[in-house]
Amino acid sequence: MSSETYSALSASLLDADGLESCAIGFASHDQANERWLLSEFEAVPADAYLHRDAVSVSLKPHVLVDVVNRARRNGLTPVVIHSHPQAVGLPIFSAVDDAGEAEMKPYLDRRLPDIHPLAMVVGPEGCSARELGTGASVPIWQVGTELRRFDGAESDDVVAHRHDRQIRAFGRAGQTIISTLRILVIGAGGTGSVTIQQLAYLGACDITIIDPDNVEETNLNRLVGAGPDDIGSPKVEIARRAVHLANPSAKVETIIGDIVDEAMADMIAGFDFVFLCTDSHASRAVAGQAAYQFLVPTIDMGVSITVSDGKITHITGRVQMLSPGLPCLSCTGALDGSEIRREMLTPEQRNADPYVQGHREPQPAVVSLNSTMASLAMTMFMGAVTAVPAQARFQMYDGIRGSVRNATATRRPACIVCSREGALTQGLRWPLPVRPKAARHD
Repeated sequence: MSSETYSALSASLLDADGLESCAIGFASHDQANERWLLSEFEAVPADAYLHRDAVSVSLKPHVLVDVVNRARRNGLTPVVIHSHPQAVGLPIFSAVDDAGEAEMKPYLDRRLPDIHPLAMVVGPEGCSARELGTGASVPIWQVGTELRRFDGAESDDVVAHRHDRQIRAFGRAGQTIISTLRILVIGAGGTGSVTIQQLAYLGACDITIIDPDNVEETNLNRLVGAGPDDIGSPKVEIARRAVHLANPSAKVETIIGDIVDEAMADMIAGFDFVFLCTDSHASRAVAGQAAYQFLVPTIDMGVSITVSDGKITHITGRVQMLSPGLPCLSCTGALDGSEIRREMLTPEQRNADPYVQGHREPQPAVVSLNSTMASLAMTMFMGAVTAVPAQARFQMYDGIRGSVRNATATRRPACIVCSREGALTQGLRWPLPVRPKAARHD
């Protein structure tokens, strides 16, 4: 759930003079990835309770009937939520909760046979969830300017002696979260190769890398880990080698493909964190929307060197985190609609389209600028997932002045990407802006 949703839910349930309270949430369920996106909730009104005290609560029958009807109508999964206002630490389900769910489950199974409803309990220090009536625990992620997992799971993959200096900085819990995240890196070129290398050294243990290209000679000035013998090899394989050099036990999946294609774009929903390391506006449009649609926090980075009359006039970079509560790329004006349209076409379609003129010239690029932006992105990532007190979520770099400044931007209230009126928490119910089937290569 988004941090904003959790804050509102917690405030609604726990501000009840010590009495247990209930709310009904609705989530979109991605069965392939076993993920629920809590998109909305409503507190149960006072006149809907049959019984209510500090340790137990029960609802009138019509509440469940309304829940079923609404779930059917909107194609959503019910989430039955209540509070444990006296809980210390993460709340746990009680024997009373078990009995209540045992009564509800047969009714929900009959009325919603293909749905997997959840139960959630909220306390002053966190929340817990499970599949309703089964006892199967479901981890809860709070997604916003920070990424927080409520169950406090620890990983056996943390190699304490290897990461000793990091653990001294942000603790074992921070190292655990880095090692357990499923991370997707889109683009294995200039910024991507540095990002991948730094993730491996940080201790990321589950990395998927997608890039459509092979190494060319002109890449060798900035493609970290590549040498002349790698010309013609897929960039993702160079990236895999770099990860295993730093972290031999890491799980690395490589995909030769383009994230703007539908089959590739759909995979974003299954990850915990994404790094967007391309110079493509189309890939930014796809991954940028997915960040809000599937609640997968994403860090986008871009670099630019401008040359006029043989002289450098600008050296700039941008690092921006995309997550609920933060402005999207559309809000910050980072997307070019004409470039998105161009990049969604095949070369043949571009040549045949009278509205697409010329071709893109290769842009100047150097490894130092890529490394600077990748390092800013990695510090931003640590600030989002560990105890590192790095607050910046949108930064601009001026290489000529040698300055990094925090940028400010405002979310558009009805933004099609990052607002409740748009793609936020829509999950699989909304399409991503992917390349049409007719435009794909075989």
